[in-house]
Amino acid sequence: MSSRMTVAGMSADALSELFDAHAVDVAPRLLGCRLTVSTPEEDVTVRLTEVEAYGGEGEDPGSHAYRGMTPRSASLFGPPRHVYVYRSYGIHFCMNLVSHAAGAAGCC
Repeated sequence: MSSRMTVAGMSADALSELFDAHAVDVAPRLLGCRLTVSTPEEDVTVRLTEVEAYGGEGEDPGSHAYRGMTPRSASLFGPPRHVYVYRSYGIHFCMNLVSHAAGAAGCC
């Protein structure tokens, strides 16, 4: 499975570098962009119509990284440009895009 994201007027390299910044700076830039996930069966594309920004450890109580790394939140501390998916209230799944400077945690 692979994925790609496009933002109007932004090259793939610039988009990749964007995720090295703090989530507060990244989230507004993602609004309206398209995220595509490719599987052997088909491509699925969604347009991001709502974004949120979550700071890292000790920074944002709404972040799953707030109390430090756990097995559940480990991907938030990993390299940027990864996806963190979790189940919310046992009802639906939420997806965050990991974005932060080196040595930090955070997501949009």
